[in-house]
Amino acid sequence: IGTIAVGVAKAGADVINVAGNTGGTGAASVTSLKYKGRAAEIGIAEVHQALCANGIRQKVWLRCSGAMQTGSDVVKAALLGGDSFEFGTTALMMLKCVMAKNCNIKCPAGLTTNAEAFDGDPRALAQYLLNIAHEVREILGRLGLRSLAEARGRVDLLHLLDHPASVGQLNLRAMLTRVPDNAVQHPVYLERDYAVDDALIDQVHDVVFARGERQIDLRPNAPLNNRNNSVGGQLAVDIERLLNHGARVETPAAFQDARGRRFLDQGTVRVVTQGSAGQSFGAFCNDGMTLEHTGTCNDGVGKGACGGHIVVRAPLGGGTAEGENVLIGNFALFGATGGRLFVEGEAGDRFAVRNSGATAVVEGVGDFCAEYMTNGAVLNLGGFSKGFGNGMSGGFAYQYDPERRLSQMISHDSVLMGTLADGSAEAGIHRDAVHQLLDWHHGATGSRRAADLLERWDTILPDLAWIMPRALLQYQDADEILAARSRKELVEELSTALAAHQIAALKEAWKAGRPIHHGAVPAYGEMDTAEMFRLLNSYTVLEMAQTLAAKRGAPERIARDKIARNLIMTEDFALMTALAKHARTAIDGYDQRELSVLVADKRLKDFKRALSLRNILSMDSPGTYAWIIHQDAKNRTAIGSVPSFDELFAQNALPDLIARTAAE
Repeated sequence: IGTIAVGVAKAGADVINVAGNTGGTGAASVTSLKYKGRAAEIGIAEVHQALCANGIRQKVWLRCSGAMQTGSDVVKAALLGGDSFEFGTTALMMLKCVMAKNCNIKCPAGLTTNAEAFDGDPRALAQYLLNIAHEVREILGRLGLRSLAEARGRVDLLHLLDHPASVGQLNLRAMLTRVPDNAVQHPVYLERDYAVDDALIDQVHDVVFARGERQIDLRPNAPLNNRNNSVGGQLAVDIERLLNHGARVETPAAFQDARGRRFLDQGTVRVVTQGSAGQSFGAFCNDGMTLEHTGTCNDGVGKGACGGHIVVRAPLGGGTAEGENVLIGNFALFGATGGRLFVEGEAGDRFAVRNSGATAVVEGVGDFCAEYMTNGAVLNLGGFSKGFGNGMSGGFAYQYDPERRLSQMISHDSVLMGTLADGSAEAGIHRDAVHQLLDWHHGATGSRRAADLLERWDTILPDLAWIMPRALLQYQDADEILAARSRKELVEELSTALAAHQIAALKEAWKAGRPIHHGAVPAYGEMDTAEMFRLLNSYTVLEMAQTLAAKRGAPERIARDKIARNLIMTEDFALMTALAKHARTAIDGYDQRELSVLVADKRLKDFKRALSLRNILSMDSPGTYAWIIHQDAKNRTAIGSVPSFDELFAQNALPDLIARTAAE
């Protein structure tokens, strides 16, 4: 990895982090930690030596990460060439992490998921790090060194052990080679250059934020060239900081969403450029921004975009044949979460790779278009190549395919396809979506190709193909679920979801510091109502938690209440098992077909909830929303009015409650 380190240092890296096969995130699987990587010490030594030999050691900060636990570990890493040192696994242990490898789902200690139940003390971590620092000073003192900076690279103070437990016959003596630091005198580095964005944000601040104007048109003085990287990227970040961080500057052009995030109105900041833009044009494009470029762009257009519009138009003289009008490079919209991109020409390989919310129209792509896409919509009006939709798990793609080549170019393991004239339900869903995308593209770019297709709309429907991920169908369609899952699996998934849903009502109330169900009580004579079901179910959860707390030796009510609360907040395994058993009894009367519809409805609701929780709201995805409406209607037709989770869970709660009360 020394060669890689030298390369990224030359490319402008400030910090190089070397991590080994020990430690790692607590959420990683045990096999990932056990069988991957090499000892961090080998990498630290190699990177330090390579940087020294190439005269760029002083340019970067070498950070070491290798499950460090003691001051000795720190000093050894410094002697091998390290500058700074990471403490991850051990630091978590000091905070009472129990390494359950379940961080993002259910942390038994409450560290990552339930702050209310977590009882770790940050002072323990602070004391641990102070102890490490004292030990480092003691070791350095014994070595006659005044600082870790003096210790850097002093491998002459280390020696290798010939241990009988060593595996194989590896010769690690090269690790202890002391390479002189060939520091370049008065070096000249090619540092970052954000002059274009610096000039743009100054004007935006003056016009939009200081004077309160609702729109500004910006035109850089000179055409862009290949050295102008990430034009618009720093502008997007600066706008976000002005609106939502620090001293939050006010402007009439800003709006606020339901979560409190402020964003600019559409088209507030319009940037018009021309020339040949460098890499990552429009990276991180934000709400309210419109970037209009006439000319070409390098790789990474719209990378990480979360809003706004990016329009790339063809300069005069562009050819009409395939390959004669390539305007943007590879992996445009990599990891984009929102916004729109319209390209009046062709793109390179991996267009919209890992796109998770952006809408795009392009007039030609290379290999692996829409690879690993998880959401959003892509319409391609031109040529295409192999691997279309590889690994696609969400969103929809559309292709103008008059030559009927698409079926040979898609990954049939990943996606399904059809046309807008095939008579399927999907064809009806996507016809309006494609027409809308063509309208937007023509309006943004004036594309002659889009105008021609709109004019011939009724005749080209058989030539327009829709592409959807198999994963979406297999996960959310009741027929597919019924074909792939046994009754036992359906019951298990549904009962677990029912239990989690009931616990969530209590957790959300306690986290918000408010009474459960806002303190509602049943009205006199109230029976089979939605409110009564919710109250009854929450009572059932509380009673089960109280029963478990009593079994665990909490005779006093205050102690029992605290334990019961922690059981609910941490979703204790025993409590979840009891609730799931209760839920299984409640849904026992449904046949397998009805269970598959209930599971499909549950998954569709989960999908809608996930969309509603997105931080990025600038997502059109017309195909996705049409799919949700279609599947929702299909589920309701299959089982009539699909019962709510509260209604399902309460089907068994009331008889149980009556029986227990009678017994008492």
